[in-house]
Amino acid sequence: MGDIVFMDTETLGLDLDSPIWEFAAVRRDGETGREYPLHLFVEHDPQPWLDTLPAEFAQDYAARYDHDRAVGINAAAGMITMFLEGRPTIIGAVPDFDTARIRHQMLRPNGIQDPWHYHLIDIENVIVGWARGIATPTWPEFWPMTMLPPYSSDELSAAVGVNPEDFDRHTAMGDVEWVRAQWDAVMSGAR
Repeated sequence: MGDIVFMDTETLGLDLDSPIWEFAAVRRDGETGREYPLHLFVEHDPQPWLDTLPAEFAQDYAARYDHDRAVGINAAAGMITMFLEGRPTIIGAVPDFDTARIRHQMLRPNGIQDPWHYHLIDIENVIVGWARGIATPTWPEFWPMTMLPPYSSDELSAAVGVNPEDFDRHTAMGDVEWVRAQWDAVMSGAR
């Protein structure tokens, strides 16, 4: 089995150009199961993006972004590329949100090809498939009839026994740990 990487970014908005200001990932070795983390703050220009953020996200950014620890965008591109050497499979919550912005903002400007395997795994889709496959008339709590797209990530997490409130959500590493817990729950046969 190849390596997998749980990965997330925090950005100053939803636009493709909204600056990535935080990156986190945990790489799991497919042979040994050992894990290796990478956490970065990335230098960026917060304007005009910061002024358009919802208050809770602007406050989180102001409280957590550490300019003294931040690395330049080119250095971040190199560090992420080295971390993802060997084209591991990315697992995340809507991972194409993160990979599209990393590609657009960091990799392409530096002439770097995607360092990850092209098949991204979205944890929400994994849980939907798992829950639909296990739901039975005697176990309906895994798939309430009211659960239709767009899905609630909190409800999906709870369906596999992972309480989303146990994680520091909307931080890059907190979301990485949350996705990892959901993946492990499904892969170990949750419940």
